[in-house]
Amino acid sequence: MRRQGIFMNKPALGIAVGAALGLLDGLSAWFSPDARPIIMMIIVGSTVKGILTGLAAGLIAKWKQSMVLGVFAGIVTGFALSALAATSQPGHYWEIVLPGMLLGAIVGFVTQRYSPGAVKRTAALAIALALATPVAAQTPVVDNLGAVAPMLGKWAGTSEGQPGTGTVERDYERALGSRFIRVRNRNIYPPQEKNPKGEKHEDEGFFSFDRARKRMLLRQFHVEGFAITYVQDLDAKPGTISFISEAIENIPSGYRARETYTMTGSDELEEVFELAEPGKEFAVYSRSRLKRVK
Repeated sequence: MRRQGIFMNKPALGIAVGAALGLLDGLSAWFSPDARPIIMMIIVGSTVKGILTGLAAGLIAKWKQSMVLGVFAGIVTGFALSALAATSQPGHYWEIVLPGMLLGAIVGFVTQRYSPGAVKRTAALAIALALATPVAAQTPVVDNLGAVAPMLGKWAGTSEGQPGTGTVERDYERALGSRFIRVRNRNIYPPQEKNPKGEKHEDEGFFSFDRARKRMLLRQFHVEGFAITYVQDLDAKPGTISFISEAIENIPSGYRARETYTMTGSDELEEVFELAEPGKEFAVYSRSRLKRVK
């Protein structure tokens, strides 16, 4: 009778262990700056995956005592649930799937190896972690690129200026461990009076933070061969982010450039690119107005 009681509680053990590990996995997303805006959704989703994986492993353990079967079933269940969750974030596929498979392997091992007496201890750990979540969420974390973080995503819009009137496609994404923000830009100007031959322009760049100078930098690389290093202008007008060139490659000496960004709405962005000839003031070269598309 005692042996039967133990087996009847295996699913409860699996659920408790899966919930605790799923909660830990979800909390770990806090260390990724681009995940913080949806941290609670990640924690809930990860905990639910852990519970379902633990339930499956517990039912297997209740049905048959086999370490190999238990661990294998946990891995397969963890993979299936994590792969399903990763469909909405293909860029983070393995970051989601691998921890899910590891969670499944651990839950499968625990439900086969240990008795349900561990349920109380594991549940207490899960509750303690759940109570700690609001505290972790309120812990101040410095994001040195936070000023440009609202621009993350894909954008499209129009551009007008010296090259004429055209269309713009642009995307901003975190890169290399979120230490940088990468930007890819593409302008197309069809043949027109200002630009009879039309023009296709592309550039890519990286935002970074110079801890020594305590300001952001922007490095742009243009398809025409120009490479520009900008430094954040800390005296820019309120509500704008501005960068002024400190070095330009493959252009006559003395030229300066300036990029100014203004979020005109949560999903609207205006970018002004200015050039200054040697000894002259800045003049607008192009003005782009974009809307977030993703």
